[in-house]
Amino acid sequence: MWFRNLRFYRFSDEFALPDDFENKLGEHLFRPCGRQEQSTFGWFSPFGADHETLTHVLNDCHLLCARREEKVLPAAVINAELEEKVRQIQEAEGRPVNRKEKQNLKEDLIHQLLPQAFSRYRLSWGYIDLKRQLVIINESAANKAEDFLGLLRSTLGSLPVQPVSPAEAAELTMTDWLKRNDLPAAFDFGDEAELRSPQQDGGILRCKNEDLTRDDIQAHIEAGKQVTRLGLVWQENIEFILETDFALKRVKATDILMDAQDDLVDPSPEEKLDADFMLVSAQIGELYDDLVRAFTSDAN
Repeated sequence: MWFRNLRFYRFSDEFALPDDFENKLGEHLFRPCGRQEQSTFGWFSPFGADHETLTHVLNDCHLLCARREEKVLPAAVINAELEEKVRQIQEAEGRPVNRKEKQNLKEDLIHQLLPQAFSRYRLSWGYIDLKRQLVIINESAANKAEDFLGLLRSTLGSLPVQPVSPAEAAELTMTDWLKRNDLPAAFDFGDEAELRSPQQDGGILRCKNEDLTRDDIQAHIEAGKQVTRLGLVWQENIEFILETDFALKRVKATDILMDAQDDLVDPSPEEKLDADFMLVSAQIGELYDDLVRAFTSDAN
């Protein structure tokens, strides 16, 4: 399961993909950086560089992959070059170099160094679940997920989505679960949690590889700390950390799920991707449904 982090975005209006979706993706295809570009971001085939297909469809789920190239210019290198430039000006002209001039010198240096910079490449995965009217993105950081959504929005012209969030603050619900030692059906406690005091100068308790129902952890809840990250196991199949913004981190298939998956004999890359996406989309979809039910039932 290569979706290690999950961020859910729900369409605010009934959404359907255009018939020419593949062509629209092709208009925003990934391309390498030009000599003076610091980064580029575009669609990339889920099957790899040797394929032209830009989406893979399975059971009303459309898998997408985007690729980013970033030119790597270490700050230490730029600052060292800048200091040398400033020193030369001060010695040659006998005057200080002000902040605005330093900024202009820095921009010139970046312009000069970009063609020699190394490139760093990164793939970003997501998929559109038309049945559930969701976009699900494999990113731990919200800003990276927004980059993916931005590319999709540019591709489609509009993208009426908003982050999925429960009606009641997630930390209140998660705290109540741990306080009562009672989880909704389909879930079990994992072995990790973070508890924070609501006060700005309050303490933070992080637990790892621990029994979360221990008396001393309960004492922190009684003292007013709230659960801001909670390790959960869903259907004995998937382990994850649930955060207050409804993001799932460190998503991992359990041995039970992997043992139950049919093994392909010498699969091609296409067959492997198809099998993996079938597993991911089915499991994540059902996990999402149960999570929404869990928060909805606790709010009622």
